[in-house]
Amino acid sequence: MKDTNAIEDAIRGKCKQELQSIVNNFMNELENKIRGEYNSANFYDFKAPNSKRDSFHVMGTVQLQGVLNNMLYSAHLESMVEVKSKELVAKLKLEI
Repeated sequence: MKDTNAIEDAIRGKCKQELQSIVNNFMNELENKIRGEYNSANFYDFKAPNSKRDSFHVMGTVQLQGVLNNMLYSAHLESMVEVKSKELVAKLKLEI
């Protein structure tokens, strides 16, 4: 790795893989249990719990998977990178 940016990119990539794994596990359960066993449709409406505003629709598991990945990235990626970076610094016994 040439610089600290490459290290951060590697940590970010590892965190994304971890989040993608969570989504993949969910998608497998969805496909096997809900769609497979009950043969239900794969159209998904996202709505606010107590409102009819701010809703959107996705069709198919590929779009759903993309939405779930993006939701987890925006909610958790930066904090995961921060924690993993601190762990690496501590492991290497560096002072920052």
